[in-house]
Amino acid sequence: MKLLEGKTLSAEILAALPPRIEAVRARLGRAPALAIINYFADSPSAVYVKRKVAACEKLGLTVKLFSPAPGEGYAAFKALLAKLGADPAIDAIMLERPLPDGFETLETWDALPAAKDVDGLSSLNMGRLFIARKFAEIENGGYFVPCTALAVVRLLKFHNINPAGLNIAVAGRSAVVGRPLAQMLTALDATVTLCHTRTKDTAAVFKTADLVITAVGKAKWLKKEMLPPGMTIIDVGTNFDADNKMCGDADIEDLGQTAAAVSPVPGGVGPVTLACLLEAAVKAAELRPAPAAELPKGGIILT
Repeated sequence: MKLLEGKTLSAEILAALPPRIEAVRARLGRAPALAIINYFADSPSAVYVKRKVAACEKLGLTVKLFSPAPGEGYAAFKALLAKLGADPAIDAIMLERPLPDGFETLETWDALPAAKDVDGLSSLNMGRLFIARKFAEIENGGYFVPCTALAVVRLLKFHNINPAGLNIAVAGRSAVVGRPLAQMLTALDATVTLCHTRTKDTAAVFKTADLVITAVGKAKWLKKEMLPPGMTIIDVGTNFDADNKMCGDADIEDLGQTAAAVSPVPGGVGPVTLACLLEAAVKAAELRPAPAAELPKGGIILT
């Protein structure tokens, strides 16, 4: 079984950023700046927060971590978003999910400033993603898309897996991974079946697929009896098993004798997602309007 590791790709993406960071520093007089909002220190996604902070500091990005208490309420959350959105010293905002109960609303996605929304959750960025017909529009559109979904596409490309013409089953319909990923794969000319908790026979869908991507958030949920021999699996899950060790949705030990290839957890999609986030933070700074001193007389800034 081949392991579709993501550490090499992550390193390549990060290695391309220093010249871009220096160009931002020369133009804006400071490094790109990322604000991370994380409510739950014990959530699976929070495992990556320390890694994000460390990676930013290593590259020379400014990073600010905000850890509000859920009890502060929704009004305080909206005020923090507004403050960060108006702060000229902040280029990018990353919302770590899950958010407190009742926070993940249309009002929130409308309030998230699209120009700083580097995980593509705002109504404007998500809408742009879903009206794109081809992946080139997504890559070159000057907006942001969910980093994890983008990381899956880039990992496939890195390992020479072309989605065009493939029947791909995606398990999980979240707004962060499943649905945006299905849209990206469709833009790459794949035929996508999106499975979820109401799918009658998920295993039957998997057994007719050319590629399976799982993002359900259940430790070692995907077993060999659910798949045909020789399947390629991209595992997006971040979970902890009974021994409190990080694992994915796929049971790699169980699949070892039958699967052709699988992305490991940790070390697969996760490192690429982190690199895509930092790349997006740099992009957000690059897209910032020039300081007033650089504008031509009578120039117009579109925001």
